[in-house]
Amino acid sequence: MPDFIKKLYGAPFAAAAWTWLFVSGLFAAPYFYLTGYKENELRNFLYFQGRIVQLAVFFASGFRKKIVKGKMPERSILVANHPCMYDTFIFFDFGVKNLVCIAKDWPFKIIFYGKFIEKAGYINSEGKTAEEIIGETRAALERGLNVAVFPEGTRSKVTGRFRSLAFEAAIRADCPVVPFAIKGLGEMLPRGSYCPKCVPVEYIQLEAVSPRDFQGELGAHNMAKHVKNMITEKLGEKK
Repeated sequence: MPDFIKKLYGAPFAAAAWTWLFVSGLFAAPYFYLTGYKENELRNFLYFQGRIVQLAVFFASGFRKKIVKGKMPERSILVANHPCMYDTFIFFDFGVKNLVCIAKDWPFKIIFYGKFIEKAGYINSEGKTAEEIIGETRAALERGLNVAVFPEGTRSKVTGRFRSLAFEAAIRADCPVVPFAIKGLGEMLPRGSYCPKCVPVEYIQLEAVSPRDFQGELGAHNMAKHVKNMITEKLGEKK
């Protein structure tokens, strides 16, 4: 199928997803403002929003979205490769509601959505030191939340180097890391594109990694390298 046909098919679903985020945010904003932006309610609402976005991805894929689930620890750091702007929403397909993400500044500037994630406890990494981010991550974990992060730090077609910050937080908090491999989203919506193509996608949850196996001075570095290798192996990328 030619690319322009794939994009022609996928475009309405992308428009529907962004319209949904805006319209649902517009109607929900007065309620959250009047009730004081309660974190649990906001996280449940973000989960609901995200599941609808993922439904749009399902249709945009031509009904070819596959989800491979595993056992989810009670609290953990969730890490994944980062091929697409839709990546943040993939964790909701695994039933993770009690979730905050570490993100750069730009999502916090999105109308309505940015306010919601800020008040829900999402961690804005912009302008903060590594120690500050690790401290906020540990605080979220100690409150029983799952923390999602994309260790590459930016979207990439081929999985890049994993920064060790999230893994250092996992070691200090004695918290498992759950890796996820994201297939197809990078082809569906490459960086710089706003119109998705109709291609199959797959989200794969991998086995949790214990920080107790990665101690010592290079523990976080070795853990980051190990988790990246788990993901790239599942993606079929060359080392």
